[in-house]
Order: sequence, then structure tokens, then C-alpha cells
Amino acid sequence: MRAPPRYANEPLAIALREARPPLVLAIDIGTSGLRTFLFDVRGRPVGSAIAHRDRTPRTAADGEVSVDPDERVRAAADAIDETLAAAGRRAKEIAAVATSTFWHSLVGVDARGRPTTRVLTWADTRARNAAAALRSEVDPRATHARTGCTFHASYWPAKLRYLKEADREAYVRTAKWLSLGEYLYFRLFSGTRAAHGMASATGIYDQARRAWDDRLLAHLGVGESALSQISDEPQQGLRPSFARRWPVLARVPWVPAIGDGACSNLGAGAISRDRAALFLGTSGAIRVLYATDGPPVVAGLDARRVVAGGALSNGGNVIAWLARTFPQVDLAKLWRSSSALGLIALPLLAGDRTPSWNDAARGALAGIGITTTAEDIARATLEGVAFRAARVWRLVDAALPGIATVVATGGTLLRLPWLMQLFADALDRPVVMSGAGEGSARGAAIAALERVGIVPTIAAVRSPLGRTYRPDAAAHARLAEGLARQSALEDALASMT
Repeated sequence: MRAPPRYANEPLAIALREARPPLVLAIDIGTSGLRTFLFDVRGRPVGSAIAHRDRTPRTAADGEVSVDPDERVRAAADAIDETLAAAGRRAKEIAAVATSTFWHSLVGVDARGRPTTRVLTWADTRARNAAAALRSEVDPRATHARTGCTFHASYWPAKLRYLKEADREAYVRTAKWLSLGEYLYFRLFSGTRAAHGMASATGIYDQARRAWDDRLLAHLGVGESALSQISDEPQQGLRPSFARRWPVLARVPWVPAIGDGACSNLGAGAISRDRAALFLGTSGAIRVLYATDGPPVVAGLDARRVVAGGALSNGGNVIAWLARTFPQVDLAKLWRSSSALGLIALPLLAGDRTPSWNDAARGALAGIGITTTAEDIARATLEGVAFRAARVWRLVDAALPGIATVVATGGTLLRLPWLMQLFADALDRPVVMSGAGEGSARGAAIAALERVGIVPTIAAVRSPLGRTYRPDAAAHARLAEGLARQSALEDALASMT
């Protein structure tokens, strides 16, 4: 059996001898996957220097989706070892290290730097009751106006309140609250530092002041000293043990970790108001990345460039669930036959973010009959994911009119190109496949190239595009009807709770 490609667009990966110096080492930490890459100054991946260290997060029926912080640090270090070994003598050409990791993660550490909690990921919904309590205690509108975030289990305010109640002993022992990217750098360097782009997605960041939100911190009883310094400045001077392990990286600037959503847009070349990125990995999103001094939004690439749009909690994780639950179904062949009439799915397996922000939401299936097959259920569920993306698209298109191009990126979409047509039909907009491979690691590398002064601006690194998938009018009409029925099902379920 042929081994799967190590990079989503492997034909673009170049041999090390062809790479243009200087090089950037990029660490990409996803919810379940961790990879390290080398990129050259043109943002091209070095195919021989990619390492993987994947680990499925721990899940539980109560909504837990968490990872072990120290295991992820060890995995990152091992992957860096492998990438440096593959680079050989050219490792000396590495001029910066960049990191992309998922937004909204939270881990506590004690005064000795040891974890007091596991890493609560964006998908962990155990804080849903804490989010509901905050909505009754603090003005949600005023908070959203300052932070760009709603009270939801994904964000830090609810997570902090949940941990204070659920594990009081660990909460009291915690001296610092960090994201996973901050924790990795905390292990590598002295001190703690959070990039503006990472801090802006916590829910406790005042977007206008570009600082921690003192009003929310006061309500939560968390001192600003328990949080990282907010700075986009790179760090240098590895701790002695890591300096000995990686002498070529000992004095190289390490750019603070950036949120994978912003990195994904950047890696795909969606960096202006007229270009959106459609992302589908474990989760999903439609986002626009642009420079502005305008009103606050939920997150950013840095202090000057923001990310607007909407995120889906259910994307590739739903497809993975289908593969586990219905292993006999060939998902790629579902589109050769018409969909099952009357079947509608609400695939909210991990709660919901945009558009309902219902962290207690669960999946549902309606219209099952005696002749319903596993293929029918799988197709309805996949179409249900596309319906959620279509609802986000409507919001983004209304808020940011004039988007001319939608670029498809993310591991799930790029591995399963047959999904492109489904999303083009659902959005009723041409979808262009990214020709740059998965965007997050590449985006982090491009941001680092700019941050350390190797390129004058992120726009200087070109991002190739691939095939365009154009919507089919008849398919869009059918999917629009399905979207309306899904919305009716969601409303009916909400009225029962």
C-alpha cells in the first residue's frame, strides 16, 4: 500500500538542496496533530524535513477534550530533533523559529513551573455552565464590545470559572495561566510571553487597549500577574538543556506562538478584505484577515492585523466520527448518487460556536425511515457540516461585503478534494483550492520572516492557488432547502429545552 503524503500538497514540497536560504523552522500544534517543517524564504516546504508526532486528545462524556501539556512539549522536542537531523548542515541556515497552535487553550502551572491542569482545548465544553453563569453576572454586550468574544465554554473566562469550582485545589496552586503555545515557550525560555494574536482570542483581552481586560479579571478574581506579558517580540536564549540539545537554535529568534486560524489565512494567501479562507481541519472556519484600526474583533494575527469571521466546532472531527462509526461507507463515493430525501442532520458533536454559540448543543438526526442506510446518514451528516459553513458564510458576506475569492485550506479539505464541490455548492460561491498545502505552519513561517526582517511584509511571499470549484445551481437550490430544514430542526430542538 502506498504511504500517504506527509504534506497535504506534497508535489510542492521541494528538496533541501533547492531551498532558498534563510530557512524557518515551523512548529504546527493542532488539536490532535503535531508537525515540524522547514520553509525557505519563499514559503516553500522542504519535503525531506517534515516530522509528525500525533496524539489523540483525551475525551469524556462530560465534554472533556484535553491534552497532556508535558507530552506535547516532549513531542515537539522530538519532532524538532528529527527535522534538524534531516536538515543536516543546512540547519545552520535556520534564521527563525515559528509556532502555530490552536486558539483558546488553557493550562495552569504552579510556582515551580509544573502543570496544575491538563490543557483544556477549544473543543472542551465542560465550562458551559460556567459560561451561562457569567452571562447572568456580567453584561455580555459590554464584554463583547471590549473583547470581541461572547461567554462560551471555548474562552478563558468560562474555563477559569469552571476550574475554580471543579478543581479548587489545582486552581489555588496555579501561579500562571497559559495557552499551550505559551507553555511550550515557558519550558524553552525563562519568563512567559503571549503574542497579541494569541491573547486576543482568550476572551479576556481588551481589543481597543491591546491589553488584558481588567474588568473581567477583577470579576474572575485573577490578577494580571498570573498572565503572560503581551508582546509580539521574538525570544532568544534557550534554557541550557535545550541550548545543548539544539546548538543551532540556541540564539535564533523564536517568534511567539500565533493562533492557527490567523496562520491558516496567511499560509493560504487570504490576507486582504476581498479574500476569505474556508478552513476545514478538526474544526472549521471562514475567516478574513486584514489590517485595521477599526472596532474590535475576536482575534488577530498581531497587534495590527485582525481576523474576522466565524468558527465551527464541527468539521473534520465529524468526518473522523463517520469513518469510525460507519467504516463500511466510502465517503468519497457518496456524491455519485442523489441524497436521501427527507433526512436531515444537525452534526453538532462538539457543541456549537458560530452561529448559535450554544456550547451545550448536541447532534441530531431527523427523517430516518425503514429504508434509511448508513450511506444516507453519512451523506446527510456531511451535508449538515456544509450547511453550518453556509450559515457562517452568510454572516461573513453580510458583515464584509465585497469578498471576491474564497480559498479552501486545512488538512481535511486538502486531503479530501471531493468535499470542495460540496462547499462551493453550499456557499453558492466559487471555491479555489490552495496550492500552498496546509496553511497553518506556512503562515507561521511567513509571519516569522516578516517579524525578524527577512521580508518587508507578509504580502511579499506569494501563495499559489489551485483548481477552482464552481457552484452548480441545481445542487445549491437543493442544499439551500436542506439548510432551511436544518435550521427548523435546530429551532424545534431549542424549544424543547
